[in-house]
Amino acid sequence: MPKEYFIFLFAYLLGSIPFALVVSRPFGIDPRKHGSHNLGATNVARLLGKKWGFVTLLGDMGKGIVPMLLARHLFAGHPNEAWLVAGAGFFAFLGHLFPLYLRFQGGKGVATAAGVFLVLCPKVILIDLVVFIVLVKLTGFVSVGSLTVAAITPFLVRIFCPEPAYFWVCLVMAVLIWIKHRENIKRLLRGEEKSWKKS
Repeated sequence: MPKEYFIFLFAYLLGSIPFALVVSRPFGIDPRKHGSHNLGATNVARLLGKKWGFVTLLGDMGKGIVPMLLARHLFAGHPNEAWLVAGAGFFAFLGHLFPLYLRFQGGKGVATAAGVFLVLCPKVILIDLVVFIVLVKLTGFVSVGSLTVAAITPFLVRIFCPEPAYFWVCLVMAVLIWIKHRENIKRLLRGEEKSWKKS
């Protein structure tokens, strides 16, 4: 198997690991049936506490980081290195959204995307983090912070890390994050979104 196919397959399979389920299972809780019913760190934090939400966050971010670092090592100096590294992150992100192990019903991808953004353009993550924290504090809605950060990140990447592969991969990921948050958007518009401040 060519290395390119191997790294993308590896990234997808790693991305498919549902860390929210892995963390919650010892407690006898399935995040898909409780809280927001989402396989993400925010729902785990609501159900089990911030500590376990943070563990889930690290696991989901790591799914994006590990295959990208491996790709950077394997394809150092390759003429398409940027696309291969970004592609590894993208396939890990797809694995989280559409996991093989859960009949392609996964999470919303924010934490895994954060891991991808961290490798592609670390400077952007600092801006994203500040924007996310400020918006969640002001609005009480994690979804508002997540959606805003997803929307601005591709353009921040274009400014700070002007590599076409990085911009286009981040843009497609941002679109998918918004699509996966469509129910949150509807609840926000109806004034029915659950506030983090009330959790």
